[in-house]
Amino acid sequence: MEKTFDDVVDFHRHLCLDIAMGYRVGKALVREMGKELRNMKDVFAVVENETCAVDAIQEFTGCTLGKRNLVLAGTGKPAYILQNAKSGVSVRIYCRYWETFDTDGSFGKRRKHASSPDATTEEQQLFQRELNSKIKVILRAPEETLFTIQRVTLPAPPKVGKYKAAPCEVCGEHTNIERLVEVDGKKLCSACRTAAIATR
Repeated sequence: MEKTFDDVVDFHRHLCLDIAMGYRVGKALVREMGKELRNMKDVFAVVENETCAVDAIQEFTGCTLGKRNLVLAGTGKPAYILQNAKSGVSVRIYCRYWETFDTDGSFGKRRKHASSPDATTEEQQLFQRELNSKIKVILRAPEETLFTIQRVTLPAPPKVGKYKAAPCEVCGEHTNIERLVEVDGKKLCSACRTAAIATR
C-alpha cells in the first residue's frame, strides 16, 4: 500500500524539511525498484546520513533497524539506496537540493531564533509560514531539481543476525564478541574501552 505524506509525518511525529525530502526520496526509490521489491525479505535500505529523512525511508520501505535491513553507511551524504540483496539491483538517490539550500545560513538562524524563548508569537508564526512554504516547494518540485537517481549494482550487505556474546572484562555486561576490543590484555566493550583510554 502506497504511503501518503500524512502517513510519513504521523510516523515521524514532526513536520520538517527533511521528512518532506525523505517522502519524495522514498516514493522515488520504491517506484524505481519496481519488481525488485516482490520479495521484501531480500530488500535492504542503506542510508548514508542520520536525518529525519531516514524515518520516511523506513515508513516507505518497511526496512528497519530491528529487522536488520536498514543499514547506516555513515558517509554523511544526503544519499539513500534501496537494494535487492539477492539480485544486486539497487537504486541510489543523492539529494543535491541541499547543496544550494541556505548557503548563507540565514534560514538556520531564523529557525534557531523562532525556537528560542526570546521569539515572539508573531515571529514563531512567521517562521512557521516560511517553513510550510519551503516544505510545499519540496513536495511539488520536479524530481530533477531535488535529486539524482542512479541505478547501481552492489554486493549484498553483510549478514547480520544472531551473534555470540561474551562479558566485558571490566563492566561484565555481555557484548557481541566482534565488538569487544582488547586493551591491556583485557577484552572490553566500547564504553569501557573509551573510559580506559581517557584515564591513561
